[in-house]
Amino acid sequence: MPFWVPVAASGVTAAVATTVDVLTGRRKRAKARRETSAKFRSTFAQAIADLGNIDAHAFMTEAREQHDAAILDFRRFVESRQIESFDAAVQKFNLYRSEVQPAPAKVLASLESGRRVDNSDTVRVKEAINELLLFADGGQQR
Repeated sequence: MPFWVPVAASGVTAAVATTVDVLTGRRKRAKARRETSAKFRSTFAQAIADLGNIDAHAFMTEAREQHDAAILDFRRFVESRQIESFDAAVQKFNLYRSEVQPAPAKVLASLESGRRVDNSDTVRVKEAINELLLFADGGQQR
């Protein structure tokens, strides 16, 4: 047997092992992304469902840590070309979340002004959440 056969065989073995490692790593990352995306989606879909039925201010205050954790977990899976758009969507969500008024304050303002209760702050939060959810659906184009 020529001297180069064992060298070539070990080289091929190393190349195959590297390829298997890369493919396994990609599969693990894809699985982790799917799982994190599902958790992200679930967290914010629940928020949208609950916002129309309860005091939005109280809910957003109670869910703050859960929402922030979901955002941080999911951010590492956002593609680099979309990270700027994702961060802008997160900033918008944080701004609108901070502007949500307690229900009693809205009712009092409504009584004083003689107008209907203004729920535009809750609508803006829902829109911001929907924008975030676009990233869980595979990304947003800007």
